[in-house]
Amino acid sequence: MDELITPKPTGEYKVGTTVFSLTDENRKEKLGPDAGNILRRLAVRLYYPVLPEDTEGMKKAVVMSAVKLNALAKIYHMPIKDARDSEGEVYQDVRPVPGRKFPLVIFSHGMGAYLESNNFMLTELSSHGYVIAAIGHTYEEAATDLYDGSYVFFEKRCQSDMYSPKVRGNLAALKILTNKKGSYEEQYRRFNDFQSRYCSFLMDRVEERSKDVKLVLEALKERFSDRIDLTPGVGISGHSIGGATAYYMCMHDDEFSCGINLDGMLLGHYEGMRMKKPFYQISCEDSRGTVSRVALDHDAPAYWELFSNMKHMGFSDMIFFVPVKMVVGKMDPMKYHEYVCRIHLSMLDRFLKGSEEEVYEPDDEYVRKLV
Repeated sequence: MDELITPKPTGEYKVGTTVFSLTDENRKEKLGPDAGNILRRLAVRLYYPVLPEDTEGMKKAVVMSAVKLNALAKIYHMPIKDARDSEGEVYQDVRPVPGRKFPLVIFSHGMGAYLESNNFMLTELSSHGYVIAAIGHTYEEAATDLYDGSYVFFEKRCQSDMYSPKVRGNLAALKILTNKKGSYEEQYRRFNDFQSRYCSFLMDRVEERSKDVKLVLEALKERFSDRIDLTPGVGISGHSIGGATAYYMCMHDDEFSCGINLDGMLLGHYEGMRMKKPFYQISCEDSRGTVSRVALDHDAPAYWELFSNMKHMGFSDMIFFVPVKMVVGKMDPMKYHEYVCRIHLSMLDRFLKGSEEEVYEPDDEYVRKLV
């Protein structure tokens, strides 16, 4: 097997991490074998800036467990490179920077992925002075490790019920993904009709994820008030349905100041609503017809970059772990990592830290500005 080359954080800080679990005392679980009978439980991984000298002699965190690795290989029916020795400079339970608070960013993974699906990107952001809370959406990730040492695995219903009825829904999804004709308004009308007919399960999951996000945010305020600065609001990012969740939160919740979507179709009913938060859409060619709403009905800055040589799964660490170009795309993984991190940092620096620098838009033969 070829040597795995992975990125290292470039910011002035080293990165600490800690994990914890939450139970929503006001909400029953909708997925899994005990749906309706147990409370919703979540796992969270916090990434936070630490001083370099405080990491000396400290243990590096194990981000990808063997259980998650095997679960991912089972879901995607392909081998996943074991990167547990190449996961970057993340240290377990190091003390935070004394007397400093940093802006908060929440990250939501894609369906069937895992809590740390974008670990390399989140580590890079944290090294530049951000606290990142990555949420594990139980039953929607390959494997969720909870506080008691148990694992909860991916609910197959999340695949079988993604589009309903299944056959007609999947055919309609294929048509939407291949039809990019017409204006942005026409593309959105087609997508809105598609989601209204076939995506009730997915839209319900976006709403449930929004409740996950709120639960985590309230827990962070209580547990980590000494290290997060909420004055400028909260940033939010996500991959796939996690990106749809980012858009939803920016639309519905005033605590969120800006958002970024990594190739997630913009699920949700937004008729008569206008986006009032800066938002950045990153897409591949396959999903272009599902995200045109980002170009419509916005009163704040909107950005949309098309990565034409990428595939959906590639907008995560899978671009490093899966050696199949038809699955992750043809872009060089290190170049992709550079672009997506610069986009995130420029957005967060401008709208959370008050930087006057322009938001980064890549200049590349394979990256095209749409808005």
